[in-house]
Amino acid sequence: MINGGFAGREISKSSCKRHLKEVHHVREGDRSPDLPTITFTQEDAAGIIPGHDDPVVVTIILANANLHQTLVDQGSSADILFKSAFDKLGLQEKELRAYPNSLFRLGDTPIQPIGYIPLHTTFGIEIRSRTLSIDYIVVDVSSAYNALIGQTTLN
Repeated sequence: MINGGFAGREISKSSCKRHLKEVHHVREGDRSPDLPTITFTQEDAAGIIPGHDDPVVVTIILANANLHQTLVDQGSSADILFKSAFDKLGLQEKELRAYPNSLFRLGDTPIQPIGYIPLHTTFGIEIRSRTLSIDYIVVDVSSAYNALIGQTTLN
C-alpha cells in the first residue's frame, strides 16, 4: 500500500482527512450507477495457479501509447508513473508540475517525487473503453511495472 497521492484531489493534510471522512461515511440510498458486468473465462485463467493472490496487471493506453505492465493496486492512494516509462513515452520533465509531498511505503524510505503530470488514460478497447484524465505522480525508482493505478482512479 502506497500512502500519498491525490486521494482528496488536493494535497494538504486537512483535505486528506476530509476525504477519509467522506470515504468512511455511507449514506442510505446511495446506489452505484449501472455498470457493465466483468466476467473472466477459462481462457483468461490460463497460467494462473488457483489459491494464489496474483497481482492484477493490465495494459492501458497512456499518452497515445500502449503501456504494458500496469499494476492495479487497490491499496494504494496514488497513481504512479515510473520515470523509466515516463522517458519511454517521450514526455519531458518540463511538463511536470511540482508535487510537494513524499510518498510512503514505495520502498524502505520516503520517496520524493519528481513531480506530477495529468495524462489521458484509456482503459478497455473499442465501445467498452473509458478515457480518464489521471494525475500521475512521477517517481525515479526501479520497478517491475511501468505504472501503478491506485484508489484515486479505481473509485
